[in-house]
Amino acid sequence: MEIMLGEYGFCVGVQKAIDTALKTAKKGVTYTNSGLIHNKIVIDNLEKHNIFALKKGKELTKGDTVIISAHGASKEYIESLQNKGINVINAVCPFVKRIHQKAYEFSKQHNSCVIIIGDAKHKEVIGIVGWCKCYQVVTSAEEIDFEQAQNFLVVVQTTFSNSLYIQIKQNIANMANNLQKRVEFFDSICYTTLCRQNQSITIAKQADTVLVIGDKNSSNCTKLFNLASQYCKDVRLIQNAIELDSIHINKKIAKLGILSSASTPKELTMEVFNRMSEMNKADTPKTEEVTTQPVQEAPQEETQAPAETTVKAEPSMAELMKKPKYASPKPVREGMRVQAEVTSADATGINVAIIESTGKNDFGFIPKEEAELDGSYEAENYKPGDILDAVIIPKSSQVKAICLSKKKYDEIKLADERVKKILAGEDFTLKCTQAINGGLLGRIGTYTIFVPASQIRMGYVKNLEDYTNKELRLRMLPPREELDENGNPKKQNPKRIVASQRVILEEERAAKDEEFWSNIYEGTVVNGKVKRFAEFGAFVNLKKHMDALVHNSDLSWSKKRVNDPSEVLEINKSYDFVVLSADRENNKISLGYKQLQKKPYEIAQEKYPVGSVVTGKVARVVPFGAFVELEPGIDGLVHVSQIQHGWIQSAPEALKEGDEVEVKVMSYDNEKITLSIKELIPVEESTTSEEQTQDGERSTKTAAYKKLEGQLEKPTKTRKAKKERAEDDDPKQYTSFNSTVTLGDLFNLKK
Repeated sequence: MEIMLGEYGFCVGVQKAIDTALKTAKKGVTYTNSGLIHNKIVIDNLEKHNIFALKKGKELTKGDTVIISAHGASKEYIESLQNKGINVINAVCPFVKRIHQKAYEFSKQHNSCVIIIGDAKHKEVIGIVGWCKCYQVVTSAEEIDFEQAQNFLVVVQTTFSNSLYIQIKQNIANMANNLQKRVEFFDSICYTTLCRQNQSITIAKQADTVLVIGDKNSSNCTKLFNLASQYCKDVRLIQNAIELDSIHINKKIAKLGILSSASTPKELTMEVFNRMSEMNKADTPKTEEVTTQPVQEAPQEETQAPAETTVKAEPSMAELMKKPKYASPKPVREGMRVQAEVTSADATGINVAIIESTGKNDFGFIPKEEAELDGSYEAENYKPGDILDAVIIPKSSQVKAICLSKKKYDEIKLADERVKKILAGEDFTLKCTQAINGGLLGRIGTYTIFVPASQIRMGYVKNLEDYTNKELRLRMLPPREELDENGNPKKQNPKRIVASQRVILEEERAAKDEEFWSNIYEGTVVNGKVKRFAEFGAFVNLKKHMDALVHNSDLSWSKKRVNDPSEVLEINKSYDFVVLSADRENNKISLGYKQLQKKPYEIAQEKYPVGSVVTGKVARVVPFGAFVELEPGIDGLVHVSQIQHGWIQSAPEALKEGDEVEVKVMSYDNEKITLSIKELIPVEESTTSEEQTQDGERSTKTAAYKKLEGQLEKPTKTRKAKKERAEDDDPKQYTSFNSTVTLGDLFNLKK
């Protein structure tokens, strides 16, 4: 029987929660807001260390310590504990914590809703709900109420089935597109969950029987069981090796698969593995032992190496798994990692015997400068028989043995520890050293990091070489399930990580967009720098985030059309503008400059108050009056009745364009300026006619007086005259009386 063992042991989040709990418990009794993880055996063991799950009705007192489990809790619950003086320690899984932060920030947006894909009764989902203002918990796209909001964020329970999530995600995207809704997806399934789900499918397809080890209440354990059951007819769910006694396993099967959930201790998994290995060992035919007997050699050779010629016991299954697939020796190459046994150490370095044959020389040497990371080499710290991990480095001309470096191995080990955090979702920085077709390659420890070209930046990358050896901020992307030509999942390389800088840049851009648009609305006054001019207006950069347009018509109050924005604004100079319209959906903002400037009417009112005397130039003349320019952009009207004291029929009779006149400001009304020339001319000068008679005598009658006198001397109108007037097509003439003609004057006219 061949045993196929999948990944086992706690995931990063669970291990962090347990380590935190055990460390905290040393200071006294500790509580958890719920079961720290979904595994009864672990919970029972934690109680032996004075770590208890809070039960309903339990009253906490100030100073008590509560650990928030890996599944998390609501924001309100955590704050309520802190307000009571409870010492709260957060042991939330990093993947779950990221969901909380994402949901909380998104909930601040206007008209937004968070869609949570998962089990509504699961503690993790309940915790996520507590970080949302508006939410929906669903297990299919059809359950979503798209009328509830305009903007949606989709998150998923970390232990949810990845294959099912892919289907739901596509359905949501299609429905949102049809309804014109904005949807953002946050792929939050745990990396470990994805790996173990993919692994369960691979093993179940090959195995005759599959054992799934974990708690029946564990979500990720149930998912492994359900996935394996789709490809293998005989799948058993057990909690530990003791339950092997209660189930019947056919010992004659060819292949046995063992799967372990992320909340199952590795000790429980190895206990089951060892039990099945012993069972397999006991059922191995004795005739097979003949192949393990050594060939008897001559006596003299026995004296040379008696210890090695003794018959060894048959190795266990675990030992066989550690052996190389082929017995042929490996060729020596730089960078190969090997184990070596210390034979001696001196001031120059460490002499070792390489445990696994390299095909040439079993002896190696570790120079003192290649022994420790910090360079603190002391020969007495290395005892004969100590086992060291090392890396083969270029051979030195001064040393005949294979040169090794323990320091380089330790560097790789530290780098691999760093990768654990990366696998847990932590962002990292890396300089990719190689550009290949489709992206960039880099290394961290024993892992290869691949950054697709589409994930380097938000725009198109023309030349990949421009980004080699440049520091990138990266985040691991969830592995994609790829199928072979037969429709079976391709085997994933566990040492290959696909990462993206684009997702980080997009998140930052989205955060900046949200901050920017939350402060941009109609009527807002903003400061911006003029970046460039166009024929129709100027483009202004706002908060170094985006450009907005100021149309020519919104640059100046001047009646003269602005054809060139440079007449009003300067490039690279900052001004205050008012937001006239803000269209977030189309990413357009219209600004106004003149709206913050005083109108010509307001400037004139301050500069030329009523009663002021101003010298201006006649800008244009119309029959009813003349427009006098007080200064560029500011003009007022001198009505025909205000040009002179004497009556005139139209303004062109007295004024022409370009005349310089002195005017008096009479009033400001409805953004119009009323001016007068007449008010500055003495009555005597304008009303007395200086006409000279034929005999040299002067007439002192005014023109208005004469006009009125002539009209009064006409005979009384008869009906016939009225009829004639009615038939007359000539327009009526209206007389403008001089203000100096009194009622008495009218009665003293000659009869």
